[in-house]
Amino acid sequence: MTPSPQLSRDVDVRARVLQVMAALEAAGVTPIANRDLHAIAYLSNVLSPMWEVEPLEGSVLKSKHGPRSTVFEQELDNCVGQGLVTVVSLEDDPESDQRLSASYRLAAQRARPVLSVINGFPDERRTRAFLDELAFAFTDIAADERDDTALEDAAWTNPSVADNRVVDFAEFVEQARNPSFNVMQSLQRYAPKGVTYSRAEKLALYVRLLRKRADG
Repeated sequence: MTPSPQLSRDVDVRARVLQVMAALEAAGVTPIANRDLHAIAYLSNVLSPMWEVEPLEGSVLKSKHGPRSTVFEQELDNCVGQGLVTVVSLEDDPESDQRLSASYRLAAQRARPVLSVINGFPDERRTRAFLDELAFAFTDIAADERDDTALEDAAWTNPSVADNRVVDFAEFVEQARNPSFNVMQSLQRYAPKGVTYSRAEKLALYVRLLRKRADG
């Protein structure tokens, strides 16, 4: 029996959740708060063209609370239920009385065999390399500023997109109209003469730029 498109989609998202958590674990960024996790999940989507990685979602609602993916959160909950991700803390969210604030880390012993299978596919090895670079770039940001970083992203701050409208960076628009991708590519113009930045260096520079903007 051929799996339904929805089932295949759920599996893809769950695999990405585990890869993101594994990259954060390797970078020493766990336990990670729910808001910060949504920030890096958003950046992993909007910046994925640099690695020729397919984003899990090509658009997100522009909310004052920052990017939040219900698809990612649902599969994160499923990973918790399967014992692949551990909830480290759970408390009231100081910024909203309608939700809880949780922090997570990878349940490495249970998740390692699953990740071994996922990362065995050629395309997923490229995804893993991208997420590793992004997670290590994330370590350069103070813990209390990580969720603010996504709010400074070029696609998110695009003035043509008002609050409560959809930020579209890959759903119906071409890659050439992804502001985040274009800004990251433009960083080459500021390289010293004779130096060509690798995509990993452009990614690190872009995240550093977001951090400086978040600092004000």
